Amino acid sequence: MIQDLKYYKPSLGQSWWLVLLLLVGSIVGGGISLFWPAAPQALTYFVMMMLPLLWCVWQGRLAAVSGVHPLALNAPHFGKLPVWAFFVPAAVALIALSIVIEPTTSFIPMPDSIKAVFEKAFVDSKLWDMIASTCILAPLLEELLCRGLMMRGMLTRMKPGRAIFWSALIFAVMHLNPWQSIPAFLIGLFLGWVYWRTHCLWATIFLHCLNNSLSTLISRVWPDLPIDAGLKDILAPSTYWIVYAAAVVVLVLILYLLHEKTVSPQIQSRVEA
Repeated sequence: MIQDLKYYKPSLGQSWWLVLLLLVGSIVGGGISLFWPAAPQALTYFVMMMLPLLWCVWQGRLAAVSGVHPLALNAPHFGKLPVWAFFVPAAVALIALSIVIEPTTSFIPMPDSIKAVFEKAFVDSKLWDMIASTCILAPLLEELLCRGLMMRGMLTRMKPGRAIFWSALIFAVMHLNPWQSIPAFLIGLFLGWVYWRTHCLWATIFLHCLNNSLSTLISRVWPDLPIDAGLKDILAPSTYWIVYAAAVVVLVLILYLLHEKTVSPQIQSRVEA
């Protein structure tokens, strides 16, 4: 099935069609939860993601038969950096970015209905189910869909900046709630930038997993905090702003370093399978 995917290079319009299929999948997953309240959230999430991914497999097989040239989903290159020297700073940059964008979550108050969903997912769920759905399935399947398929396809049709923007916007919409949309969009920009600079799908999966794992850890270490609480609710005000300023500096320096040390040739000439 993965081999079939390298033949499918969705356009922007086709990417929005995949979002529609995702929405249909979420309705099916919601129906499972309705009739089986104890259903693992990993199962309902898997069901939600399968419809667009199966569509991509089918389209890939049709494209392969029609003679479309394949384009690898994952063809890592890190410029002048060894692998570890990219992954470690990128992970630090993601943590710094999470701190920098945290105030954006206050732009849209979290509705009580969304709070109930998050409490069920992060507080009331079993730890294994939370890890399976949030820390494993979500990074794997969302990065495969958003970066490995959608953004990869868009990079063959438009300039990298536009491809990164649209893939981040679609990533935000895929979360299906306004409260997460702004931080998801900003993190999506970073993940898209990483994919463009490295064409390494495993790098974006790792970073996505790290982001979700930190949220999981916080919800378990501080279970009494409100579900929409952030670092500002944990640290003293003076300490928080020192940490925030340090995060801004670290983020800018690492992004500059990684940009200088990596290169991004045209995707069409570099990652042909």
